[in-house]
This record gives sequence, C-alpha cells and structure tokens, in this order.
Amino acid sequence: MVKKWDIALIGILLCLSLLPEAIFVMSGAENSAETIAVIQVNGKEYKTIPLSEHTGTDKFTIYTNHGYNTVTVRDQSIAITDADCPDQICVNEGFISKPGATTVCLPHKVMIEVRSVDSSEPDIIPAH
Repeated sequence: MVKKWDIALIGILLCLSLLPEAIFVMSGAENSAETIAVIQVNGKEYKTIPLSEHTGTDKFTIYTNHGYNTVTVRDQSIAITDADCPDQICVNEGFISKPGATTVCLPHKVMIEVRSVDSSEPDIIPAH
C-alpha cells in the first residue's frame, strides 16, 4: 500500500534529480564557447578559421604531394567536401562544428579539428 509520505518522497527525489539539468540550462553553458577550426597538413598548422563568427559559405582547396582536399566552411561548420583519395571517408564524414570534433584524410595527411577558444574548459578529458 502506498502512503502519502511515499508519494511525497518520490516527488522530492524527482525534483532533485532534475536540479543539475536546470542549473546547466540556466547558466547558458551549452553554446557559450567560441570555436575555431584548426587545419593541419602533414602535422603542421596550415590555417585557422574562426567558426563561431563565420557566416555564409567559403571554399578553398588544399594541395599536397598526395592529392587535394576541397574544404567548405558553411556558417559555423566545416567539412571536406571533395578529395581525390580512393576511400572518400573524409568526404563522407560531413560537417563538424562542436569542440573536439575532427575530420581526417589519412591518404593526404590533412586533419581538421574544431577547438574551443575558451581555455578554461578543456576539449578533452585527460587520462591519468
């Protein structure tokens, strides 16, 4: 038999379980970070693009000794949209925009990584 104190306890526990989510939403932490896209070719930084400030669509092509990659920046996201590599995995990954997301073309040694400008919050969790 359910007593009135059991129902009250369930209600209190339910409200307490939603408290962290309410604090997170009210603090506005979801989209507060500025993002940049860092493009590396053969392990060296090639170009940095401020994604959070970007509007419209821009395209450019990266030529390497191994082939080419066409990069498209659309609003606040970035992708490799064309490449002459045989597997086309980098093209099929699509647009990325969240900090920590990467797109890699292994045959051409091209990597695009989205990073957060705010250095107080790391993009990854370090392993200890």
